[in-house]
Amino acid sequence: MSTTEKPRKRPETDPQRRPFAPKILERARAIVARYQITLWREDGQWFGVGVEEPGTYGDGRTIAQCMRDVREALAATVALRLENGQIPAKPLIDQSRSRRRRAG
Repeated sequence: MSTTEKPRKRPETDPQRRPFAPKILERARAIVARYQITLWREDGQWFGVGVEEPGTYGDGRTIAQCMRDVREALAATVALRLENGQIPAKPLIDQSRSRRRRAG
């Protein structure tokens, strides 16, 4: 190693690169599986954003690739929230609906 090269940090010691605990990631993926995603196509590429986590995006050449990318990004976002003791956004599908009144 030359004296001008910086030593590289090992992934295990770099807090931004370490993996999530398997149980946290599993729980995050279960939550995210019920999240809604908005998709759109632009210049031959698919893009998506989480409805419950609007700052989380993904992309792909196909709809399936885009969905996988967005779900993994959402899982990372939710896992980070869980790891920090925060409550993740509740899936819209699980939120209680107001009772509808019948007309008449």
